[in-house]
Formats: sequence, structure tokens, C-alpha cells
Amino acid sequence: MSLNLEATQAIQAIQALFFLLQAIQAIQAGFKMDRKRVDRIIEIKEKLKKDKEREVEEAAAKMAVICADIASVERQIDDNYAKLSAHSLSGNDFAVITDYLDYLNVSKSDLLCEKASMQETVDFLREELYEFARELKMLAKLQEKVNKAFKKSENRREQKLLDEMALRLEGKRI
Repeated sequence: MSLNLEATQAIQAIQALFFLLQAIQAIQAGFKMDRKRVDRIIEIKEKLKKDKEREVEEAAAKMAVICADIASVERQIDDNYAKLSAHSLSGNDFAVITDYLDYLNVSKSDLLCEKASMQETVDFLREELYEFARELKMLAKLQEKVNKAFKKSENRREQKLLDEMALRLEGKRI
């Protein structure tokens, strides 16, 4: 399921990049960008951004679980050290507790490694999220330029029609 989701996200990202490349090429060539195309690009990027936000939230939740597990292991370690110092233990009990403490220390180090790995993942996802936000901001500016160009062409068309109407009215008066 997650493989299909990742494949879908990758396809959407490729499509968005393709549309973005077309938009940049169109602007460089001096052509006016189709408003629907810009809207579609923005829509795809916003969807990808939401997916990244969800991934960041999921990773943060996993990180919280790992931190809780680390705290639990630390409490168990403290409890067992308290058992070692509080009671007079037989050699067998002492060996069992020290072995369990070794196990807990190994578990704690594994959890710390997992936490570091998860932190890298969270940092990477946040960086990607920042990139999506930057791209969306750039696309919003592009959309604004496209809207201005569209409005300008509409105004020119209206002015041309008004000028033609004025010329016809002027021609009828003479």
C-alpha cells in the first residue's frame, strides 16, 4: 500500500515538475501561460505538500513513541539499579538483574539509534516540505503574472471594441 502511495506521489511529482518546466519554458519564450495549467500545477503541488505534511506528522508521532520507549527503558534501568542497591541479593538474582540491565542498555542504545535515524527522516521531510512551500510561492507569483497578462489582454480587447464602436458612431454622425 505504501509502495503504491509512494509511486503515486513520485508520478505526481514528475508531472508537476514537467508542468513547471513547461511553464518556465513558456515564460522564457515569451508566451502567455494558460491559467488552467498554472492552476493544475498549483493543485498538484498543494496535494504533494499536504502529503509531505502528513508524512512529517507520522514521522513526528513515531519519534514521540520512540522517545516514550526510551523513557520507559530508562525508568526500568533505574528501577533495577535500585533493586541492586536496596536488597541483599543472592548471586543468581544478581546475575539475572545485571543481565537484564545489559539487555536494557542494549535496548536503549538501539532506541537511541532509531531516534537519530527518525530525526534524520523528519529533517529530510521538513526540508522537502520547505521546498514545496517555496515552489508554491513561486507558482503563486507565476499565477499572478499570468492573471495580469490575461487581464491586460482582456483590457486591450475591450479597448479595441470600444474604439471600433466609437469609430462607427463617429462615421454615422458624419
